[in-house]
Amino acid sequence: MDAECVNKILQSKAYARYVDKTQVAYLIENDHITKRGLHVQMVSRLSREVGSDLKLNLDLIESIALGHDVGHPPFGHEGEGYLSQLSIERGNGPFAHPHQSCRLFSLIEPLDLPLEVHDGFLCHDGGLSEPIYRPVEKTEKDHQRELQERKRNPDGNLWPMTLEGCVVKLCDTVSYVSRDVEDAITLGIIKREDIPKTALGNRGREMAEVIRKDVARASKGKSYLEISGNLFEDLKTLRSFNFKYIYHYPALKVESFKIKNSYQLLFDALLIGHRAQGKEGALYKDFLHNKPKLYLEQSNDVQQVIDYMAGMTNSFFLKQVNRFLVPQTIAWDL
Repeated sequence: MDAECVNKILQSKAYARYVDKTQVAYLIENDHITKRGLHVQMVSRLSREVGSDLKLNLDLIESIALGHDVGHPPFGHEGEGYLSQLSIERGNGPFAHPHQSCRLFSLIEPLDLPLEVHDGFLCHDGGLSEPIYRPVEKTEKDHQRELQERKRNPDGNLWPMTLEGCVVKLCDTVSYVSRDVEDAITLGIIKREDIPKTALGNRGREMAEVIRKDVARASKGKSYLEISGNLFEDLKTLRSFNFKYIYHYPALKVESFKIKNSYQLLFDALLIGHRAQGKEGALYKDFLHNKPKLYLEQSNDVQQVIDYMAGMTNSFFLKQVNRFLVPQTIAWDL
């Protein structure tokens, strides 16, 4: 594993779209609120620090960290839920962003990344099931089986095949939990004194540093990653606090009804238009026209609409809603 994989991801179109992908707060005009691009950079930085402490492959860590969230659709986990429901209703099964990250860089925008990287994408979530992160030996056949398992059960927990993947799995959780409290303070959702009193402290960078040092000490010389039991419980406490007081904060959800309806209406407009117009329709002209032959052979029309919508940024999604669903002035030549 070398820097070539990192460069491929950095230069991909999917990576460029991180700039307008939601982390937690959406449709808020505040330049200091975290977008998905900053999140993956923070995951990469923290993961590299842990990896350096443990003398791991830093290029593999960075590749997994930078690419793990490219499968996120517009409006983050909320949008993921809406897209998943639409997929299920049309007999296509659930949508899961870790699965979509692998799909994107293998079929939609293929980068020829190693198995270890795709495995890290697929297994990156579910990082607080237990304090020991033990790699699981896998083959390509195992990875394909787990892809199908993730498709069937988006909330299931999978363990990476490498210690580097385990590092990213833990650091992803640490990064979003610690950064989201800072965003919530910036937005006035919570005050710093509201944060639960734990050994992690009450500042984002401080939390990440405490865990980095602990993991380096607890994992040194071992074939697995470990976080001390008390800090593991503290991290779970903080995550629960975030879910209770930040992620479901009512003022952040005032546009949810419109977003859900927009997903439904845009999905139908794209699918109906494609079935009626084929190569003359918007889905083909805007998305399918330059896709690899293998992708076109292996994707039904429902999946193609899902792939197109999942790749949209927040602003592009809203432009498409306006394009297809809001009446436009008719250009009339006299």
